[in-house]
Amino acid sequence: MEQLPETFRTRFDDVAREYRSAAFRAYIDTPPRSFKESPTTREYVDVTEEELASLLIPDSTETQVQEIEGDVAIVDSRVVVKNGHGAYVSGLKETLADNPGMIPEAVLSATGKDRAEYLINSCWENGAFMRVDDSTHEFRISVTETSNRKSLALKSVIVVGNDCNVDIDYRCVSDSATGSVHGKTLYLFIGRRSRVNFTYLQEKSSSVTDLTFVRSFLSDYAEFRIFHVNRGSLKTIFSNESLMEGDGSDFRTFGVSFSDGVQRMDIRDSSFQTGKSTYADIQVRGAVSGGSVTMHRGNIDIEEQSVLSNGFYDSRILLLSKDGYANSKPGLIIRNSNTRSKHGSAISSIDEEQVLYLQSRGIGKKLARSMITEGFLGFSVEKSGNEFLMGKVHEFAQALISND
Repeated sequence: MEQLPETFRTRFDDVAREYRSAAFRAYIDTPPRSFKESPTTREYVDVTEEELASLLIPDSTETQVQEIEGDVAIVDSRVVVKNGHGAYVSGLKETLADNPGMIPEAVLSATGKDRAEYLINSCWENGAFMRVDDSTHEFRISVTETSNRKSLALKSVIVVGNDCNVDIDYRCVSDSATGSVHGKTLYLFIGRRSRVNFTYLQEKSSSVTDLTFVRSFLSDYAEFRIFHVNRGSLKTIFSNESLMEGDGSDFRTFGVSFSDGVQRMDIRDSSFQTGKSTYADIQVRGAVSGGSVTMHRGNIDIEEQSVLSNGFYDSRILLLSKDGYANSKPGLIIRNSNTRSKHGSAISSIDEEQVLYLQSRGIGKKLARSMITEGFLGFSVEKSGNEFLMGKVHEFAQALISND
């Protein structure tokens, strides 16, 4: 930890120093959780204090990438823009230094809610900043994030103006060494009457601990659809929460998680609804194989002023092995009576009668199990219309059955 003073002199000493300081104070003031929500501890992804602290220590290793995929690439802390499609796209750190007027005040006031999120928001090295102007229609852009560093903290911000129609594809890959810790916060600010369709794919190597916090801020009548698929990393915490401040705002989540071997996954999807007549629908699916652990949890939080609102949460997990473990913890926090809300969860194994039926039609047992698994999970990503994402779900489902 002798490197920390240098870290504070360099990384913290920039135009975002006040924001970094506020986030770091929140991190210091938030003690590690000393209790569990249930007697069983297997369901928790155990991120140690040493792993979190490693995000504060700069890693100077540079990832060598021969071919950069996508319109925008985040390679370590470098942002490479091949095609911005007419939007303003640059590094967040560079934008803060050269074009601070591009960044809304709200961007540097949202420090998050989770202890790890506070830390990432204090020590990020860089990340992408994207701003889409008002009335931009049929805008589509792809982002690839890659790093082979031992430790990396990123912060990316996307600001979408009013009356826009935006599609964003975001992919995370890494071949980092054992014990690597990568953390990022990704905040989206969506203007009035705009629609954003966001697909997220995480397929990092099984040597990485990946901590990702996606937070969306919705204005009046804004719509945000997120399709997230998590397959990689040894330990994964993926948190997706929408702050629905705008009246008539609409948030829908379709998530898929795959765990195998000794992987640990904690997938969190939540809505926080303060606007009137808001609508939140969260649907997550998971498959668990080997001796892995997957947990789905999230809250539908409808505040007192959020009248005439709706909130739904549904989690379903498929157990593919005897040694796998799954848990689902949906929650409703409803503070007014003029709403509609419900939640549900189910954990089960493959129905052997379905397998026998397919076998009676000449389909082998392993292929039958793969087909059932893919059908169960594919439901969540079909609505995206993204062929690449659907192909990945097919690939991952087949791999799980093959390893089972």
